[in-house]
Amino acid sequence: MSVKKKVLENSVFYIFSAMLIQAVGFLLLPIYTRFMTPDDFGIISLINGFVAVFTFIVSFSLYSAAVRFHADYKDDHLKLKKLYSTLVTFIILSNILFFFVSLLFRDQIAKWMFDGIVFFPLVFMALLSLVFVSLHALHQSILQGRQQGKKLVIINLTVFGLTVFLKIIFVVVFRYGAIGFLVAQLTINGLYFFYMIYDLKKQDLFAFGLDKKILKKTLTYSIPLMPHNLSTRLAGLISKVLINQSGTLALVGLYSISMQFASLIDMIQTSVNHAFQPWFFITMNNKDEASKIEIVKLSDFLLIIYSITYMGVGLFSQEIIMIITSQRYYMSWTIIPVLVIGFSIKSIYYFYVNIVLYYKEATKKLFIATLTGSIADILIAYLLIPLLGSLGAALAFILAKFIVVAIVVYICRRFEPVGYSIIKMLGIILPSLGFMFVGLYFSYTKYVSTFYWMNFMYKIMILFIYLGYIYFINRTTINKTIQSGQLKRMLQSKKKHVIKKEDEIIDEEY
Repeated sequence: MSVKKKVLENSVFYIFSAMLIQAVGFLLLPIYTRFMTPDDFGIISLINGFVAVFTFIVSFSLYSAAVRFHADYKDDHLKLKKLYSTLVTFIILSNILFFFVSLLFRDQIAKWMFDGIVFFPLVFMALLSLVFVSLHALHQSILQGRQQGKKLVIINLTVFGLTVFLKIIFVVVFRYGAIGFLVAQLTINGLYFFYMIYDLKKQDLFAFGLDKKILKKTLTYSIPLMPHNLSTRLAGLISKVLINQSGTLALVGLYSISMQFASLIDMIQTSVNHAFQPWFFITMNNKDEASKIEIVKLSDFLLIIYSITYMGVGLFSQEIIMIITSQRYYMSWTIIPVLVIGFSIKSIYYFYVNIVLYYKEATKKLFIATLTGSIADILIAYLLIPLLGSLGAALAFILAKFIVVAIVVYICRRFEPVGYSIIKMLGIILPSLGFMFVGLYFSYTKYVSTFYWMNFMYKIMILFIYLGYIYFINRTTINKTIQSGQLKRMLQSKKKHVIKKEDEIIDEEY
């Protein structure tokens, strides 16, 4: 198989597996919420958030180096072996050091980050999981760098399936709650560590040891990437820690359910952007006004589709939560419409960030937006969560997204705004949110914890009124976009762009 076809095949594998895992994870919520309490979910959310953040810290973001330096050493097997051996060995040693330091300061860690959670066995399992998860992530990056997409997807789906199986056994059959959930994760990640060593040794790509020159090069490359990699994850973890400290673990659990549900919007936006971005880059290369007009028209059409998604997720979040979860989780729906506002603002980000990524000079400034947004999220959450609880975390999320978008838009205006109009975009987004909250009036004022058929029918009526409104206002854009075949060209351009991008990478390497 040619390199070009392999890149295309791998991109399809990655997107398919990621969406499948996320979708199945969401569909398992009815099972987990039936057999676990909100406190259990709070414990799991805090521990998994801790592992997600500190994985980058203990590994110094060396996952990126595993992909980048494969390109330099791929034709020299001995150097490639030294690279992988150095990365694996260093991360193991870093984890061991962090593990024992954490044991030494366990009381302080438990107080600062895991208030209300016993150190043994829960936090202790989190520290063990950190060792295996960081190595798991490194192996995934090694496979990605070696263009072994099919193998990577098969491994991911197998690991996911086995983890789900063990979770069901421990949580549903044995009723172990959060402990069972975490034991299942720890068991599979621990077994994966031995598979990783076996897989690398089988290909003669690992021997315990450090190459100081390679370690210096990889750390020099990866450490500057740590702030960007940590930014969004750190803000989410700190919000949960603050909710726990000012409230209860149950509130953390309810907030995590709310965020998981609202994130469906982002999953859709991210998936669409995978197709839109390559088409955008190709169309921008035409360097004419007609192409820019075409970009703006398709962007408006996609934003209309997103606005309908906001309505669906926010307006019917109450009914869906009450269907798929048990009664003790019902109140989690109240935060979802607020989070929807944050993800609606992020829609603007997806369009403008493509301009930043198109211009190489602008790309270097992107970290300013993500880092500033994360710092703002943390500071605002620190101020609001003690006063408003989970609602404070949601408001901090909204304000942080607004700041990120404002910075990205400012960067774009220094290069090429294409023709995008913030006013026009808000003209699509704000009515959607307005209709959504009109539809939620009775849910918030009368039926906050109960399902009522007349309230449900009222929401359906509001939805149809909105659909009529959005079509009437944007009928020209909608009809022309559908008839012009722009969507079809956008999807077709993804394949061309992936191949073109690989050619550019090969040219840069040689």
